[in-house]
Amino acid sequence: MNTTAVISDTDRRCGAYWLARLDFTGRNELLVALLSRFNHDLRTPLNTILGWTHLLQKGGLDTVRARHVADVIARNSRDQTQLLEEFVDDGRAILGVLQQQLAALKMDDVLAEAIERLSGLLTLHGVSLQSKFDTAKVSVNGDARRLTHLVYRLLVIVTRRAREASTVEIETDVDRGQYTLTLSGTAYEPDWSESALLDLRISTLVAALHDGELEVGADAARPCVAFRLPCV
Repeated sequence: MNTTAVISDTDRRCGAYWLARLDFTGRNELLVALLSRFNHDLRTPLNTILGWTHLLQKGGLDTVRARHVADVIARNSRDQTQLLEEFVDDGRAILGVLQQQLAALKMDDVLAEAIERLSGLLTLHGVSLQSKFDTAKVSVNGDARRLTHLVYRLLVIVTRRAREASTVEIETDVDRGQYTLTLSGTAYEPDWSESALLDLRISTLVAALHDGELEVGADAARPCVAFRLPCV
């Protein structure tokens, strides 16, 4: 995609074009939006933990039932811990103070891990993937955990917006020393949700902290997200 040729309405609300115009007030507004979503998302695993803990406190459960309750509590506790870690990372990214463990990474390995994590969501939404990788030997300098989560987040954004039984296309390429990951799919709704826009904005900030950039295409019916990083 050529940013000088087309600047989409979405790119004005996220992506490199948006980032260049982001000011202090805009960062504060992002923090408020992130906190609001975190408050909402935290309640589901927390309520589950409280509910099942109450069952244990009442007593009278047989061994099998008690083990099931313990497993549910453990699973939701892990989900809550992950949610908290991601919230802290997102907040630091917004503030521009995200500490990273940088190393040379094979982006195909990062992408493969993110895709593996995506499998449950693909089944839930009835979406398949079509991949075209041409970057097996390409390395970038980045934080493995943060980049994996960033790629996973972008995959989730496009997958959730894709039509049922449609295909999300994943393509990687190298051009003039830049690794490019492109994600596209046919959308079932005419515009990005506020939640998706928040994720795109945070992804833009994390990409920038890796000296990369995010670009969102102009075609709302078939959204295309391009993530670029300098090769090493």
